Amino acid sequence: MSRMCITLCAALLGGCQSADFVRPEVPVPDTWSHLGAESSAATAAASLADRPWVEVLPLPELSALIDEALAGSGDLRIAVERIELAGAQSGLERSAMVPGIDLAGSATRQRAPGRDPAKNTIGESSGLALAVPAWEIDLWGRLADRTEVARREVLASEAAAQGVRISLVADVSARYLDLLDLDNQLEISHRTLESRRQSLRLTRARFDEGISSIVDVRQAESLLASSEVALADQRRRLAQAENSLAVLLGRNPGSIERHVRLDAIELPATMLAGIPSALLPRRPDIQAAEERLRGAHANVAAARKAYLPSLSLTTTLGLASPDVGGLSDSGRHAWSVQPAATLPLFTAGALGSAVALAESQQRVLVEQYKATIRQAFREVSDALVALEQLGAQRAASRNVVLANRERLRVTKSRYVGGITSYFEVLDAERQLFDSELSLSQSTRALHQALVQLYLALGGGWRGTA
Repeated sequence: MSRMCITLCAALLGGCQSADFVRPEVPVPDTWSHLGAESSAATAAASLADRPWVEVLPLPELSALIDEALAGSGDLRIAVERIELAGAQSGLERSAMVPGIDLAGSATRQRAPGRDPAKNTIGESSGLALAVPAWEIDLWGRLADRTEVARREVLASEAAAQGVRISLVADVSARYLDLLDLDNQLEISHRTLESRRQSLRLTRARFDEGISSIVDVRQAESLLASSEVALADQRRRLAQAENSLAVLLGRNPGSIERHVRLDAIELPATMLAGIPSALLPRRPDIQAAEERLRGAHANVAAARKAYLPSLSLTTTLGLASPDVGGLSDSGRHAWSVQPAATLPLFTAGALGSAVALAESQQRVLVEQYKATIRQAFREVSDALVALEQLGAQRAASRNVVLANRERLRVTKSRYVGGITSYFEVLDAERQLFDSELSLSQSTRALHQALVQLYLALGGGWRGTA
C-alpha cells in the first residue's frame, strides 16, 4: 500500500512539472550568401533597419503621407483591436486564478405539512453573506498555463500589429514611388509628343518643297498618333494610381499632391543588412510566430495537467436567521467551508484527444515558425540582390539613353542633309522614347528595392529622425 502511494505521488509530481520552452533550431547563416567577405564583415556593424525611415528616404511629403496612412488605416485599427481582444481574453484567464467574492442575500417563506397531517406549518429563513463561489485552487499550475497561453497571444497580436504598421509604411512608399515614376513617364511622353509634332511640321514642309515623299509624312503622323495613345494610357494609369494611394491613406479617391522628381531622390550612402542572426528578434512576423509557439507549449502543458486531480473551494461568511426579520439579532453569525476534490476516471478519451490536439497544434506552429524564418532570409537576400543588380541596370540604362539621344541628333542631321531616310529618324525616336521610359522604370524599381530591403529587415517607423 505504501509503495502504491509513493508511485502515485511520483506520478502527480511528474505531471505538475512542465518542461521549459526550447526554441526550435533553424540553421542561420553567418553572412548573406551573395555578399563578398569585405561586405559581410561590414554588415556586422549596423543595419539599415536600425535607422528611422525618414533618414533612409528623407522626403517630407512622403513622411506626411505615411503619418496620414498610419492614422487612417482600417487594417491597422483592426490589428490594434485584435490586441484588445487578446488582452480581454488574457484578463479572463488571469481572473480564474483569483477567488471571486459575491454578496448573497436570500429570504424564504414556505408552507408545508407538519407532523400532524391535518395541520400545515409556515416556515421562514433568511441569510446575508459574503460568498466565494467554487474556486479551483491551482495546485499543479494548469490555470497558470492557460493564462500564459492568453498572454502569449497578446504579445503575438502586438507583433502582428507592428508587422501591419511596417507593411503599411512600405506600401505607401512603394505607391508614392509609382506616382513619381508615372509623373516622369508623363513628362517624357509630353516631351516626345512635342518633338514629334515638330518633326511632322518639318516633314510636311519638306514634302511641300518636293524633298520628302508622302510616305515620310504618313510615318510622321503615325508616330505622333502613337505618342498620343501612350500619353492617354499614362494619364489613365496615373489617375488610377492616385486613387489607389488615396484609398490606402483613408481618403476618398482623388489626386495626390507631390512636388518631388523621381530622379532627384538619392539613395543612402550605406545600405547594410546586418548579420542574419540579428533578423530574428527584429522581424515582427518571426516574433509573432515565436510567441504563438510559446503559447502552444503552455497549452500542451495545461492539457496534460487536466489528468491530475483538481481541488475547488466554496465558502460563505455572514448572517443567517430562521425568520425573515431576525437577521439583525445578535448571535446570527454563520459560515461554511466546502472543499471538493475531483479526479477524472473516465472521460471517453476527451482528455487524451485534448492533449493530442494541443500537441498537433504545437507541431504545426513549429513548422510555421521555421518557414517564417526561411522566408525572412529569402526576402532579405532577394532585396539585396535586387539593389545590387538594379543599380547596375539603371547605370546601363543611362548609357543607353545618352547613346540614343546622340544617335537621334546625328540621324536628324543626316536626314535634313538628305543622306538617310526618314525611317531611320523614326526608329531613333522610338528607341529614345523606350529607353527613357526604361530608365524611369529602373530608377523606380531601384528605390522600391530599398523599400523592400527595409521591410524585409524588419525596420520600424519613427516619425522623427
